[in-house]
Amino acid sequence: MKKKEITKKQGFTLAETLIVIAIIGIIASIVTPMLFGTTSDAELKAAWKKQYSDLSQATQLIAVDNGGTLAGAFLGDIAGSEDLKNAFASKLNIIKDCSGTSGYGGTGSGASAEGCWHNGTFLYLNGIGVSSYNNPGLILNNGNLMIFRLINSDCSQAVGDYIRCGWLYIDVNGFKNPNTLGKDIFTVSITSNALIPDGARGWFDPATSCIEGSTASGNTGEGCAAKYLYE
Repeated sequence: MKKKEITKKQGFTLAETLIVIAIIGIIASIVTPMLFGTTSDAELKAAWKKQYSDLSQATQLIAVDNGGTLAGAFLGDIAGSEDLKNAFASKLNIIKDCSGTSGYGGTGSGASAEGCWHNGTFLYLNGIGVSSYNNPGLILNNGNLMIFRLINSDCSQAVGDYIRCGWLYIDVNGFKNPNTLGKDIFTVSITSNALIPDGARGWFDPATSCIEGSTASGNTGEGCAAKYLYE
């Protein structure tokens, strides 16, 4: 009888298997954060566009309630900030209302102290820390955070090529990271009948105030509000 030739199966040695696993781990550690970072950025930008649309509608409704304009609707300049916040609260779905300090027309401790805004834990895009706020604030039912400031009750402060009543900040990611202007926190000017995102119409240039990775002093992140809306 002929002897059957036995062919040995060639498999991976333990050492080779460990090397392959190590390589896969290295690749995953590089690629996974990049993928999740891209997805997260896209989601934050989409959330900002949606929230800006909702806030713009609320602004128009507030103006209608006051004869078509916000000018003169809230008295006391900065002290009218509390009333400005209350007007937005009446047009939005909220789960928490934080009163500003007396300087802002409120009777509370301010949005940061009362839990409607970050308490000294958020950043400009260049990495510089931003202080807490005594302004009035809100938490919306989608978890977004807002703070308000009325500057001129007659909506006469000149910025860029327009005039405004005041401003609002909104964090479209709640208290979750990155808590950074230009990433999940955006700023807009409140005019007599509309919201204008910072970075538009000459107020904060996106070319200098919305640069990912730059530590330049002017790279605060405000200009990203307009940049990401119009991308």
